[in-house]
Amino acid sequence: MLAVTSGDDHALGALSPLGREVLGSIRLDTPLREALPGFVDALDTAYLSGEASRVSHEEGRVIRCTPLGGGPGRISGLLLRVVPDDDDRSRARTAGFQQLTEQLSRAATPAEIGRLTTTTAAALIGADSCIAYRRPEGSDVMEALHHHGWPGDTHLLFARVPLQRGRPMSDAVLGRTPVWLEDAGQWRARYPEMASLGVSEGHQATACLPLLVEDRDLGAVVFSFYQPRAFDPSEREFLMAAAALCAQALDRARLYTAEHDARAAAERERDRMAFLAQASRLMEAPLSVEERLRQLGDLVVKGVADWSAVHLVRGSRVDRVTVAHLDPAKIAFIEELERRYPPDPDAPGGAIDVARSGVPVVMEDVPDELLVASARDETHLELLRAIGLRSAIVVPLLVRGRSLGALTLVHAESGERFTEADLTFVGQLAATAAIALDNAALYEQQRMVARTLQTALLPSELPHVPGVECAGRYRPPDPELTDVYVGGDLYDVHEDPERGRWALTVADVCGKGPQAAALTSLIRHTVQAEVRHGFGPADVVRRVNAAMLRHQGGSRARFATMVHGALTVDPDGVTITLVNGGHPPGMVLRHAPPESDGSGDDVEWLDVPGTLVGVYPDPELVEADVRLAPGDALLLYTDGVTEARGPDGFFGPERLGSLVASFAGTSADTVADGVLDAVSGFQDGRLRDDVALLVIRAAP
Repeated sequence: MLAVTSGDDHALGALSPLGREVLGSIRLDTPLREALPGFVDALDTAYLSGEASRVSHEEGRVIRCTPLGGGPGRISGLLLRVVPDDDDRSRARTAGFQQLTEQLSRAATPAEIGRLTTTTAAALIGADSCIAYRRPEGSDVMEALHHHGWPGDTHLLFARVPLQRGRPMSDAVLGRTPVWLEDAGQWRARYPEMASLGVSEGHQATACLPLLVEDRDLGAVVFSFYQPRAFDPSEREFLMAAAALCAQALDRARLYTAEHDARAAAERERDRMAFLAQASRLMEAPLSVEERLRQLGDLVVKGVADWSAVHLVRGSRVDRVTVAHLDPAKIAFIEELERRYPPDPDAPGGAIDVARSGVPVVMEDVPDELLVASARDETHLELLRAIGLRSAIVVPLLVRGRSLGALTLVHAESGERFTEADLTFVGQLAATAAIALDNAALYEQQRMVARTLQTALLPSELPHVPGVECAGRYRPPDPELTDVYVGGDLYDVHEDPERGRWALTVADVCGKGPQAAALTSLIRHTVQAEVRHGFGPADVVRRVNAAMLRHQGGSRARFATMVHGALTVDPDGVTITLVNGGHPPGMVLRHAPPESDGSGDDVEWLDVPGTLVGVYPDPELVEADVRLAPGDALLLYTDGVTEARGPDGFFGPERLGSLVASFAGTSADTVADGVLDAVSGFQDGRLRDDVALLVIRAAP
């Protein structure tokens, strides 16, 4: 543009910098009829006829005078512009096209391509305004990428345009061919319902071009012009070439964006899988349930959410067991808030509701209306708003068709958002926690059953035997080295009042678990029954052997070793009649005189022969009498003692003999505790097999 005039004297209303260069320095409001007499004919022709006219000027420039107004007799002024000749136009467009090509080749995003299309490309073809659109794959709504030249907020009317036949851009996209509207008349003739909008802001001509690459509809570009424009074949060809160039760039950006998104998604998935693996390891750690959940919450707020909380279903209640945030002051704030305003257990959509219903909730945006509805009073509302909740996701801790609780993740100060797409990942995280919690509950339940069963296999306390000290000990393997454990080791002492004696038993059933426990119980109760029937030690063991064979139906899958005896107390000491059914030999610790050096000379091994129990129908058994003088002690034990393996090999009988000798003159409890502690220490405090001990000491 050079200048704008008004009235029939062509008073100068506006003058551009180029106008000053071409027309000279002319003051505004100066009539050009006087200042530029050489232009008068062209100015009058355009003003009177309502049609554009031209006039040649110095240096070969051609100036076009275009009427402003509605036609002859209603012309309000003229617009003066330099019209380049065809060669100049061709050279300018070629240079501009090359520049646009270079710029688009460097553009990496659809937004940048839209900006170049609406600015550089629009300027290249002389468009007064332009909007570039993208068509998301599979969508029937066009989304504006960038706009240029539209005054005010007019562009907002065209930010999202649904594709609908009977509209110029829609026809261009759906028909895959440009729509050319050269003036307001064509707008009214072809699109009467859209004409008022199409020629708003003074526009006349419009070109709507689809952005196509092969069979892919990528979008459209709409060029608008304030003056009527005859889109001759050469100009149409140029506009379509510019649109094709933009489409190619948009397709490259689409591929680049898809590749970038795929790479980002793969990296995000990799990070999430690593996070889930870390969470799984944490949930399997030997910690209490609440400590596991606390550590899980701390892990979550380091990279997944700003806040996290876990609620657990406990009977009819749902309790929050942990809340986490990187800022301890904010955790204290939440705890104080819940103290002042306890959560409503019947509030819909919250963690308590999700924990009970098992239905997840995703809130991409936490609306203020929800806070208002949740608040008890104005102070409560103010405190809720102070947390800064932006987005939240709550998923149930589901396992085996039931909900154990709920995991809540919240975005606040980070400004990020959870979406439905995050539900899978957070659900996997919740499932990991739920399975671990369920396993922990099952494990604890099984351990409780095992402890109860193991306790039932052993005497709650040993009876008081006049003139005798009795000490029994049992210790299972280290929990970290075995699953839920029920051992087959047994010790027992009980009275035979009719015969004025006491029965003692130590046994070890082959194997572990419920089947071994069943045999252990069978042995204990069979011994007690047969002792009451008056049988001696050898006959008692034979009846135990027969009971085991009947129990196993002839199978030899399990057997036992056992030592059983009948204890009689007299004024000078204790006599024990022992029978050994393939059990490790017992030992007698003689009461050592003061000068004893503890070398082991005071220990006597009791090598009583006998057959394993539960294998043969007629076991070979021998009864042997053992005499304990005052202060002497008998030690019976299971193979968890001598076969304990440590850094120096097996604990072994030699080590046991030396150890027991060092306890000469001590109480039965001291001997039992000393042996058990030594065997445990030999294995660094981690027993690999269960151990049962029974110490019988004649009172000194």
